Amino acid sequence: MDVTTYPMTIGQLSVHRDVERMPDARLWEANLQPLVWDIKTPCTVEDVWTALGALAERHESLRTNYVFEADGSPRQFLGAQDAEEVMARVERGVADVSELPALLLSKHQSVLDIYHGIPWRAWVFTEDGTPTKVLYVVHHMASDGAGALIMQDDFHSLLAGQTLPPPAGQPIAMALDQQGAGAFRLRAAERYWKRTLEAAPRLASREAGTPNEELIGVTMQTGIPLEAAHAGAEKLDVSMATVVLAAYYHAVRTVLSRPAILLTAISANRFDPSMAGVVTSLTQWAPMLFEFDGTQSFAGLAAKVHGKALNAFKNSICDPDYVVNIREEYFEKADPPVDKGFSTNVILAPPGFAPAVEQVARTVEFATPQRAWGPGFYFIVSGIDRINVAVRCSRPDVDQEKVAAILDVFQETLLSVAGLPAMG
Repeated sequence: MDVTTYPMTIGQLSVHRDVERMPDARLWEANLQPLVWDIKTPCTVEDVWTALGALAERHESLRTNYVFEADGSPRQFLGAQDAEEVMARVERGVADVSELPALLLSKHQSVLDIYHGIPWRAWVFTEDGTPTKVLYVVHHMASDGAGALIMQDDFHSLLAGQTLPPPAGQPIAMALDQQGAGAFRLRAAERYWKRTLEAAPRLASREAGTPNEELIGVTMQTGIPLEAAHAGAEKLDVSMATVVLAAYYHAVRTVLSRPAILLTAISANRFDPSMAGVVTSLTQWAPMLFEFDGTQSFAGLAAKVHGKALNAFKNSICDPDYVVNIREEYFEKADPPVDKGFSTNVILAPPGFAPAVEQVARTVEFATPQRAWGPGFYFIVSGIDRINVAVRCSRPDVDQEKVAAILDVFQETLLSVAGLPAMG
């Protein structure tokens, strides 16, 4: 068996550093993706296994293992060479569709061995003996959310017997480029991180940044149709992701009366065509410093945020070990330390994807979040048809009343962009 090893990609190493920090009992929560695919093509169970084997042969991350050499070097290698070997070793099974809820829960919470095993597992669900759904649980080292969408499309095509063009790229080639010809991008990203944290707001004292023991959690269904928001963003000549960043910053600035805010956003790092179609993990944090006095219109603010965000995302592929060290230098060792700021993740369907739906009244529900770690103020915006928001907050300077006020301002801003009235 060929066990030639190669460097990890920056994205793979970033995920692994998260794996190392996670408590064993919660490893599954942040690092396994449970995907449920509807079967659209009449087929047999064996047809499904053939398509999944072909999918693993097509995308090398689905048969890759990881190792740390004696000197600590993070490496990857192909743990299986072809579809036949993958399907002989992968954990898989067949069950009635009625068992899907229970198996989804148990298979999502069972650890995958990314060092010696196949980094995914699958179950085929049948109804009266006919395959109707596939549960596919994949490790985040093998694929991020965007990669999962690529896999889903490829699976349906392979199951239908279609011939696909070669994949857009592979992680090993990407890793070799990042360590070779593309290494200048990593150095530029390191300089960007240092400049951004050097200029970021400081806490009044070290104690001022001590997180609250009791987390605030809240979910908001905005009721705003995503397509209406996309149309409003287009009129502003920015993306919907930029609208979210600008509205989030505007809401925090308004409620906390703080013009300077360090904001970190999850970046999918798929802006370069050479990376757009690679099935692997590419997500990293992108820091950006916003400091505007509030005199401009929202359209003006969105334009300025757009430029800042593009520069941040351009520099978001950064050596995770450098990021850990620079965060420690400014967030922990500096006196006074830098305020860790506010974080966000925007997961919205692209324009033209969302179905046409009507606006409905907003709902807001406070409840203790399940996760007890992560950013001090995490603002997650998601949606396929309407826009939803989830917040986890442990910042000592933000209580439930302020969280509610931030959501109010954010809602009002999105309604304005979408050209919709308030409801309820």
